[in-house]
Amino acid sequence: MNSFTDEELAALEKNYRFTLRTNPSPLSIQAKKLLDDQQLAAYLLQVKKQTNAANLAVAASLLSKRYSFAVLIALYSMSALNKRLDFSLGNVCIETLDEADTLWLPAFKFHNLSSSEADHSSRAEWRKAVVEQVFRDHVDVLFTRLTRHSKLSKLIMWENLYTYICWMYRSLLENPQWSDRHGAIAEDFRYIVSEGKGELFGTFHKNPFLRYSPSPSSEQAGQKRQTCCLSYLAGTKGTRCTICPIACIPKQT
Repeated sequence: MNSFTDEELAALEKNYRFTLRTNPSPLSIQAKKLLDDQQLAAYLLQVKKQTNAANLAVAASLLSKRYSFAVLIALYSMSALNKRLDFSLGNVCIETLDEADTLWLPAFKFHNLSSSEADHSSRAEWRKAVVEQVFRDHVDVLFTRLTRHSKLSKLIMWENLYTYICWMYRSLLENPQWSDRHGAIAEDFRYIVSEGKGELFGTFHKNPFLRYSPSPSSEQAGQKRQTCCLSYLAGTKGTRCTICPIACIPKQT
């Protein structure tokens, strides 16, 4: 087993909201506890209050957007660092370090930071196992619970995640720092958003990301949404994302 270097952890903290800190807060919780109906209901109410969300569906969408960064930590570790991080629900904790922040941008702590590296001869199988744990065993389980409690469509949550995944992989592919790994990074990107089979992501017949772009590697992939993330119904309300699919923008009064 391997561990992360101080430089690698610093990059995760700077770019993907990783933390080694713990803050006792109603908005800090181990991901596994969100599978408990009562704890999830209470947590969604806390998110709703913190973000001034209009309802629980808006709170659930915001939670899925924030949680995308936990996923990015795992995918960055896989693609950029060639390391598999333990992404079990019991190993991930949402840490709200600034309770005064109404945007609510929590960080993510991993209790166990040991990792395993892939060798070139078996990387495809190693990557398959990483994707299964991240999406089938974690993301889909959590999103299913969120849908049950908030009535928010899973299509919105998966597109929330898809948007951030596209952003991260494009950033890596445009960064000359990772030029020696651009081949593996590009392969991983295609595998996640188009080539990976549906069963790797949960109870899907086909890859759930395919619906958001027929050509994930194109310049337009992930740059205009098909669903609305509902963020305009939180905070001061009324401001839509620049990639919002809703053409009718509220008039200023």
